[in-house]
Amino acid sequence: MDLSQTADGAGASAEKNHTTSSYVYDWSSSEDVANWSLTSLSTNSIISGLSMITPSPEYTPNDARSADSSGDTLAASYLPKYSSNHICQEKPIARPEKHISLASKSLPCTPEKLLETLRPSGSPTRVSGTKVVSDVNFTDVDCAGLCKVDKSLVCKGFWEAIGKVGRICLPRRSGKTYNLTQLLLFFSSSLELSKLENIPNSALTSDGLDAQAVSEMDVASLCRKKRECLFKDSLLLIKYPGFFKEHFMKYPVLYISLSECKGASFGTFIRALCDTFAGAIKKWLVEIELTDAKISARAKYPLNELRSALELFQRCRSLPASQMIDQSDLAQSLFQALSTFISQQFGQYLLLIDEYDIPFISIHLAKWSEEDKQAALDVMKTLFQKMLKDNDNLRKGLLFGVFEIPLTEMGSGANNIKDIRMIPAEESDIQGSILTAAHPHSGCGMDALTDSFWFNAHEVEQMLDNSTKWCARIAKHKPLILRTIKKWYNGYYIGRFRGKYNPWSVSSFIEALCGLLSQTTSDKEADIAAITKSAARAYWVTTGTTGLIEAQIDRHRSQFIHLAKRLLCDYEATKSKADGGSLDKTSLDPSPPPVPLMSTRLNLINFDSEQFSEPGLLTLCLYAGYLTRRLSTSVCIPNHEVYQVWLQLFARAVLGTELADNSTNNARGALLTELWQNKTDLLCTLATSSHGVLSNHNNYVEKDYANHVANTVMAVSRFGMLTHPKQRTVEVSHVVPTRENHAGNGRCDYAMRLFSSKNQPNQFGVVIEFKLIENSRREDTAYHKERAEEGLRQIGANNYDACLVGCLERIDVGMAIGNSAVYAVSKLYKRPNAHAKWEEVESLL
Repeated sequence: MDLSQTADGAGASAEKNHTTSSYVYDWSSSEDVANWSLTSLSTNSIISGLSMITPSPEYTPNDARSADSSGDTLAASYLPKYSSNHICQEKPIARPEKHISLASKSLPCTPEKLLETLRPSGSPTRVSGTKVVSDVNFTDVDCAGLCKVDKSLVCKGFWEAIGKVGRICLPRRSGKTYNLTQLLLFFSSSLELSKLENIPNSALTSDGLDAQAVSEMDVASLCRKKRECLFKDSLLLIKYPGFFKEHFMKYPVLYISLSECKGASFGTFIRALCDTFAGAIKKWLVEIELTDAKISARAKYPLNELRSALELFQRCRSLPASQMIDQSDLAQSLFQALSTFISQQFGQYLLLIDEYDIPFISIHLAKWSEEDKQAALDVMKTLFQKMLKDNDNLRKGLLFGVFEIPLTEMGSGANNIKDIRMIPAEESDIQGSILTAAHPHSGCGMDALTDSFWFNAHEVEQMLDNSTKWCARIAKHKPLILRTIKKWYNGYYIGRFRGKYNPWSVSSFIEALCGLLSQTTSDKEADIAAITKSAARAYWVTTGTTGLIEAQIDRHRSQFIHLAKRLLCDYEATKSKADGGSLDKTSLDPSPPPVPLMSTRLNLINFDSEQFSEPGLLTLCLYAGYLTRRLSTSVCIPNHEVYQVWLQLFARAVLGTELADNSTNNARGALLTELWQNKTDLLCTLATSSHGVLSNHNNYVEKDYANHVANTVMAVSRFGMLTHPKQRTVEVSHVVPTRENHAGNGRCDYAMRLFSSKNQPNQFGVVIEFKLIENSRREDTAYHKERAEEGLRQIGANNYDACLVGCLERIDVGMAIGNSAVYAVSKLYKRPNAHAKWEEVESLL
């Protein structure tokens, strides 16, 4: 069964009872979804795989509780609300005091059990500086006054949690580069001059050193002092001085960034890959010259081989791209020569690889021949095997990226990687979380490693406290500001920590807020609330693109519309419940079910873009940061910032790019105001908008057009076009469930309740009856009008308005619609009370 068919009406009986999309799933038993691979998945497969899923209970989203509630004030709001047969709604979850033995492996891996193990972040917190800026680097010294969140415990976490090789896949701007720089500057025994260029010598004099002494230091001593300055008063030094002394600047570290490994052809890709390793070699050779290092006897021959490999590449680099293909093994030779020299001269090294997934993604997206793509993948397979698997010179390694590339399944042999994921995604991971949940977060091991990414609740609060030195009014209005931050930027998971904050967005928000507050002296609650609302906007989403997701819109529009609608409705429903209400208190609709995603171990590189896979797209969005985990079996939109992205994507899928962009510029209540005046021009424009559906689908029937218009209305309603002009916030329109439509003689095609002209919710009803325009008569305007009037008469004759119980205003619309053609006629009515007769009017304004 196709997923879109399932959600829009399962089987013939559902089609008779539903004109708008409904939430119906087939919960039949099926295969073990943990064994899914992306290439074997289609839209059909997700339905048969839901037997393992226990529907997630209702949960409280990011803005559910006030920021100054007890416990972990910001992160605690992600605790689900369970019904009476589950965990108590309000009482905190009891933690087992005794150690959980290995016998606990027999415990069932249920969402409830997983929930007991997920805790708010609770590591030691230190925030230095007072001026919050978004683009802060680890090498920005504390004396500059910039606000820096101490993440130094990542060094101890890496050392203790990673055996041989680890991999951390997180969305952009989550702290990967910041922490990678810390790891490099803490462990590396090399100078790392390029990372220390921005630290002025004055930072050392302000730290108590004499200016004359600083000027007389040699390069090695100066670099060491600068790095000591960076870690001065850090949590790592204060809490674990023994570990600091044992490991600070004690190991050779090979740092490689694969971010530039792209190319318009296979040959240019090979050149870019070799350039990366050649750059690393040059860095080591320069350092040897600067420090006048004595080369050991056993390292002399590897050094000569290293220089020879570099000279060979320099000669080959000028070759045409077509000839560079013949040098595809040169990158491996360059790495092997560098690896051998480092180990012979300095001993086993640490390997840090940034943006490890970029080469694989660039190959996947490249417009090369399949033969060249496979050859490039073979090069990367062999290279990663040499770097991670067949490498006796490696002491520890860590890979950073966004997407989890299945290196083992690709045949690279790199099967010794320990993955650190956003949350436990598999049964074994969940079980492991249960075994360790009883231990408090001490700042060691995996907890220290995973909690070093994103911001936790205490860090956000301390950033606000520090920023009061720049803007004192923040302290007075701190609860309001914290609630806003939580609503917009909270909601991410990593490891077993929930309620993590987007660092880039939080910093950008506080920076913008301080700037806005500095421009006014008002301290009124309403003014501060308006300023806070103005500062809250999408920051993180502007740092990247949604190109991969938009490609799915272009190829699989109808499936994407269905999926995006479910995600949006899920977010809106949970947000409304958190606010203490519902989208429409008169609605009998049940809450939408969670969007399921069981396994995320999917091969993104083999993603078949011509065949839609809902788990594949959800996994893509999860890794990219556009979704987060609710529990182990489902995903959701994390916060209001990302909600804005999904609104735009949904609007683009339904309306098309141009109209979607224009919709955001329409006046609030633009469509609603026209309907109050018995005008349907804008409604017709929207109905014939979108992606060519109405010009390409000759086999559409009335039900298909009804669904299309329903999606269109849903899209524009979220931009305020159906919100009362006097409303301060966008109110999502309520589409009447078709089971209520049976109040008349039969049922109409589409109905909804909106704000009345008197600004009363659910008192303005809209009833639409569609009539199909035959393809052969698309140019016959008289025929179009006749069909539209037929639909309008049908509404009155069959008493379809009976479904609009309690409405005092209504508009009936007969719409003739077909291939690139639409025509609408309407009548407007009002009545003094719900029991009076309808009276036709020309306008409600």
